[in-house]
Amino acid sequence: MRMIRRQLITVLGILCALATACGKTVNDQDAIRASIEKHLNGRADLNLSVMDREVKQVSISGDHASAQVEFRLKGSDARMEIEYSLERQGKEWAVLSSHPMGMDNAHSGTEQPPSGAPDSGGGHLPQGHPPVN
Repeated sequence: MRMIRRQLITVLGILCALATACGKTVNDQDAIRASIEKHLNGRADLNLSVMDREVKQVSISGDHASAQVEFRLKGSDARMEIEYSLERQGKEWAVLSSHPMGMDNAHSGTEQPPSGAPDSGGGHLPQGHPPVN
C-alpha cells in the first residue's frame, strides 16, 4: 500500500511539474501576442481596421523570441508575413525589430531586374528615350 501511495505521489508531482512548464509556455505566447498588438496599436502609420492578423508561429529561446505574423487585407486575397524579434523585459515581452519574410534582399540593391525590364539592358526603350541607369 505504501508503495502504491509513493508511486501515486510521484506521478502527481510529475504531472504538476509538466502542467506548470506548459502553462508558462502558453503564458509567454499570450504575452508575446499582446506585445505585438501593443506595438502595432502604437503605430500611427497603420490602419489596423482594414487588416486581419494572425500569429502563425512563436519560437522562444530563453529571453528572446521570434513570432511570424500574417496580415491579410480584409475583402482581398492580399497578404504579407512579418517576423518580429522580441526580448523579455521583466514579466513582459518587447518588440525589438520586424522585417518582411521572404524579402531578405528586396531592398539591398543586390537583386538584378528580370531580363527585358527597362533598366536591365535587355529591353528596348522607345526611340529618343534617354538611357536608364
